[in-house]
Amino acid sequence: MTRTLHVYWNNRIVGELTQDGARLSFRYDGSYLSLRAALPLSRHLPTRDVMFDDSATRAFFANLLPEGDIRRQVARQLGVSAENIFALLEGIGGDCAGAVSILSPDDIPGASGKYRPISPEALAVELATLPSHPFLAGEEGVRLSLAGAQNKLPLYVENGAFFIPEGSRASSHILKTAILQLENTVVNEAFCMNLAHMAGLTVPVAQVVEIGGQEVYMVERYDRKLIAPGEIERLHQEDFCQALGVIPEMKYEQEGGPGFLDCFKLVEEWSDEPILDTLSLLKWALFNFLIGNADSHAKNLSFLYAAGNVRLAPFYDLLSTAVYERVNNKFAMKMGGQKDPRYLMANHLARFAAEAGIELRTVKAQLLELCGKMEGTIGPLADTYRETYQHPIIVEDIIRVAEQRLRKTPSLIRSELKS
Repeated sequence: MTRTLHVYWNNRIVGELTQDGARLSFRYDGSYLSLRAALPLSRHLPTRDVMFDDSATRAFFANLLPEGDIRRQVARQLGVSAENIFALLEGIGGDCAGAVSILSPDDIPGASGKYRPISPEALAVELATLPSHPFLAGEEGVRLSLAGAQNKLPLYVENGAFFIPEGSRASSHILKTAILQLENTVVNEAFCMNLAHMAGLTVPVAQVVEIGGQEVYMVERYDRKLIAPGEIERLHQEDFCQALGVIPEMKYEQEGGPGFLDCFKLVEEWSDEPILDTLSLLKWALFNFLIGNADSHAKNLSFLYAAGNVRLAPFYDLLSTAVYERVNNKFAMKMGGQKDPRYLMANHLARFAAEAGIELRTVKAQLLELCGKMEGTIGPLADTYRETYQHPIIVEDIIRVAEQRLRKTPSLIRSELKS
């Protein structure tokens, strides 16, 4: 049995997603291809009048969905298989990452939907039940989806009030609850995101908010642009796994997913400002090392399509994992061939520079500059968090990890050893 869904870029139809048995395919709509400035949904789905096969189609569309236990729970809520990408997108694909909306042929984007107000007390209840009811899947009119393996909820926020997007309405913010069994991930991520901003990385506004007596991480969506109150333009994005044609189950390098060589080469080939974006990607890699973020895989990097240009998107999901003893803290992407940050040496930094296609002296200079900014800002930022959140232990742990990595810097920038 063949079934189809319409794929939209904001309110413009882009093409059709087709399911034939267990296989998926995608084809651009002729009206879209005729546009003078038509951009592809993905580097891996170039704007051509062809039927893209299951492999190419799956690599893009599967990466729009949540992963792991969250996907399985969404599937249970919808009464479908967790492996049925088509059915999952049919159920929750109305507001995905980027500008993509996936609707039935009978639906028209922008023609229906509303922002349903929800009180902080009611929202607290919804957040508490996210593990069993992720993305409010199955609720009448609600079709929200985000990638990743953490409980989160897209919302529209205006003047401190919260709204559930229904129908074709777009969300403006993302709420994340704490990760079970890991201490205070909410403050951890907010602290690291704000530290990144102070260190010169481009990140969206992130903060800790209290909802019904519970601390929750809230971040503005960089792939949304507020036009007027209640009117939001979606900005298209694709993560690096989508751009490279890698399914989400293969996002880690040790599973055959992208490494730094692939990521830097991708920026060189796909960004409209490769020199600037290569430098930004370098800062991201070095910052993750300094804060001890071992979960910095390719799905945590994206391109943003805006004003006809493709650029590296603001960074997200910055979290110090090294503060947690039970977490595997090997690099998600090897740095110069080294997978354990404890044993990173000068020769590994030199190999990393070669993989990135950047002169070693530039890598060293950026590392020194980043260290200087962090040393000057981490203390004042920590003081703010101590005052605001009753001296959270997690901040002290992050500082401890960062100081260890900062002390290691001189050994990394000395004359490198032979590989």
